[in-house]
Amino acid sequence: MKRTVPVKDAMTRKVLTAGPNTTVARAAKLMADRGVGSIIIVKGKKPIGILTERDLLMKVVSTDLKPSKIRVGKIMSKPVVSIRPDADITEAARLMAKSRIRRLPVVERGDLVGVITTSDITAISPELMEVLSRPEVLAKDEIEESVCEACGEVTTNLYEVNGMWVCENCRDTMGG
Repeated sequence: MKRTVPVKDAMTRKVLTAGPNTTVARAAKLMADRGVGSIIIVKGKKPIGILTERDLLMKVVSTDLKPSKIRVGKIMSKPVVSIRPDADITEAARLMAKSRIRRLPVVERGDLVGVITTSDITAISPELMEVLSRPEVLAKDEIEESVCEACGEVTTNLYEVNGMWVCENCRDTMGG
């Protein structure tokens, strides 16, 4: 039987947030003080963006903007990709891999209730590390057909053996 873990059991409930008019300098200071790599930008309790360490580097530092003069609403990443608290963490891992993000706001009825990170997911389910680290490894139902890298057979089921994606027959002959 497959074990399922809802996002709400792995997420962080105390989320660092700021309004869109907060300066980048203030947001960066809050992130540093809390030791986190992102801050969710909200209007009320509704997430409207996220500011990450990458945003700070790519949109502020590399363009020589003055952090005390620019507002987070101008440089935040948007729209917000989010997930429901009752969703399975496998779904969260797939969504993060597909969207190429490491932090996922958890939203219930439009309001921010938490955040789940790749670290949270791998702490609970280390087997999901492969999904998180390889975006091409998504749900089987998202792959209609693919080609075995060993024999070239078109199949709906592939298995990873020695770094190759192979059909069931090749898996058995390769000892996978």
